[in-house]
Amino acid sequence: MLQKDFRYLFLENILNFLWRQWSALGVLGEARTEDPWVIDPEPMLLFTLEMGRYEPRLFDEVLDWLVVNGTWIDLQRLRGILRGKDDTIIKLTGAVAKFLVQESDERKWRNIANSCKLKMQESPDSPESLFFSKDGKRYPPSPEPDSFFMSCGFNRPEVKIRRLTREVPITSQSTIRFLLRALFGVGSRAECLTYLLTNEGGHPSEVARAIGLSVRGTQDTLIDLSRSGLVLTRTRGKRKIEYWLSHERWWEFLSRGSITEFKKPIWLDWISLFSALSNVWNALNEMREEGISDYMRSSKLRDSMETVGNEFLKSGLDIPPIPGKNIKPQEYEKAFETFIIKLFGP
Repeated sequence: MLQKDFRYLFLENILNFLWRQWSALGVLGEARTEDPWVIDPEPMLLFTLEMGRYEPRLFDEVLDWLVVNGTWIDLQRLRGILRGKDDTIIKLTGAVAKFLVQESDERKWRNIANSCKLKMQESPDSPESLFFSKDGKRYPPSPEPDSFFMSCGFNRPEVKIRRLTREVPITSQSTIRFLLRALFGVGSRAECLTYLLTNEGGHPSEVARAIGLSVRGTQDTLIDLSRSGLVLTRTRGKRKIEYWLSHERWWEFLSRGSITEFKKPIWLDWISLFSALSNVWNALNEMREEGISDYMRSSKLRDSMETVGNEFLKSGLDIPPIPGKNIKPQEYEKAFETFIIKLFGP
């Protein structure tokens, strides 16, 4: 497969995947909620801001979703996931937060707008175009740019919000995180319970790493939850305290029926996965610019996909193994193509 064709195939699969996930959360489109995993909005939002630059309609539909459903977003988690991200993602988040201060919950979004502003370097005199065509060419600058994005260094047409997004449906397995946020509030309690309901248990540091919150805060939350008697503790290896709960009792309550009729969703570490997929995309762009050899190209793809493959492998989902070292460099992209299509859908 030609290098540009492979890049295009990866981009198309990722954008279709993001459309599917956001549609399941209420974005205008063909909703599909049969994906077996729990959707995680905070890391997905940051990844969408990056990849949505190649799909302006997706980018703006997500802005519309934030205006209607932004109360569901956990800003503490969002700030935590932003740590370590590059300046471009921080500036994009800052621009979106500034826009939402005006269009949605001023108090909620002003904090993150100010937080991003502190991390941003001074915006350039000549802002860059926000959007790209799928072959990587920048859109021409808009003669009437959006002021919120211009203030953060991006030129794009003024955002037009239609408020056509539906409220998040919280009746499917994939949106269980939102049901728990409705019950326990947006914050660490809902995140800890989401993890415990989809795993056999976890030590506070393990849970904290998975949900993207501090160890101290996660431990305090787990201790508080355990006082209810519905979140339990046990000792596992070297006297470490592990927290767990009865899946049968909890899922019967949450599913409003018998656990035998309910298919438990799968936990995936989307924070790591979206970060790894971002690295794959950056590697593909670097390879296009550098024109490197088949061997170096396949090596970069292997390195970038390692986390993706490992995370999906741990999930137990029926996917093909990530192409290994036994694949010849000139054949690696074809094997990788098969893996991507199987993973994210044709």
